[in-house]
Amino acid sequence: MMEQKQIVSVVIPLYNAEKYIEETMESILNQTYKNIEIVIVDDGSKDQSSSIVKNLEQKYPGQLKYVPQENQGVSVARNTGIENASGEYVAFLDSDDLWHPTKIEKQIESMHKNNMNACYCGYMNFYEETGEKVEHTTNFIKGDMTKAFLTHQVVAQTSTWIFKKSTVMDHNIRFTPGCSWGEDLEFLFKLMSVTNVCYVDEYLTYYRILSEGNLSSKYKDYELKTTKELEIFNRMKDWVHNKSKDLIVNDSTELIEILETYLFPYTVINNACIYIKGNSKLDKSQVQLIKSDINKYCRKIYSKNGKRSKKLYAMLWFVRIKFMFS
Repeated sequence: MMEQKQIVSVVIPLYNAEKYIEETMESILNQTYKNIEIVIVDDGSKDQSSSIVKNLEQKYPGQLKYVPQENQGVSVARNTGIENASGEYVAFLDSDDLWHPTKIEKQIESMHKNNMNACYCGYMNFYEETGEKVEHTTNFIKGDMTKAFLTHQVVAQTSTWIFKKSTVMDHNIRFTPGCSWGEDLEFLFKLMSVTNVCYVDEYLTYYRILSEGNLSSKYKDYELKTTKELEIFNRMKDWVHNKSKDLIVNDSTELIEILETYLFPYTVINNACIYIKGNSKLDKSQVQLIKSDINKYCRKIYSKNGKRSKKLYAMLWFVRIKFMFS
């Protein structure tokens, strides 16, 4: 067994998770890597979550750090966790998700072996109603993975990552306050843009899916979803411009090109398809907005992404044909 000298701080943003928080914490406490502190940031829970955590705090003295705050959202809660983490390494786990017992140990081993500051693993979708666990197909890429991330060749999920705290502190990487929609995409992109990344090619995180009915009506609202996502990608674009000297990529202009000609168009076209498929009757104002966004963001589409680029072209034609007959 490897030496376990470095403390790993596991940050849990907590909000009204009384049904799951004990099981989640037990999956951390049962890790084969034992030098762990758990930083629980209670974002103003109204249920019995705090009582459950305090009972566990007595059961495991010295391992739990309970940090209550007024409700400010998951992004601020995670930032609070980073600030309160005393470990050399930081990992996040959502309050209803779980880890395989070897997750932390294998990731620490991989970072030491590869001399890298961040590591990710695969995850399984864990369907609560049936108990079924299904692997979410993951491409594992070592080193610079920014281009692969932006072109959807790699999917990043917050609870699968671990990183050196010094990396995010040195580069002032934080979650954007008030952002609760795709906040992990922005944070992880910034992280992987300044440091090489390694992986454990196993599925060691269990992402709990509460029910098939969880697809909220907000996903059928084109304007809301698209606006939020474009805001995130614009901040990522600004990051590339402002931090160009710190990025590990040789040519930051290619990242800008991918953002402008792949991610921006993909967001508009994909959300348009979701809107069309989710609404039997199309709202005229939403249709006009989609047409306007297509004219603005889809004049040029990134052609170097193989089947994904071809699929994006096909989706664009689907939207245009649908609007011709609507």
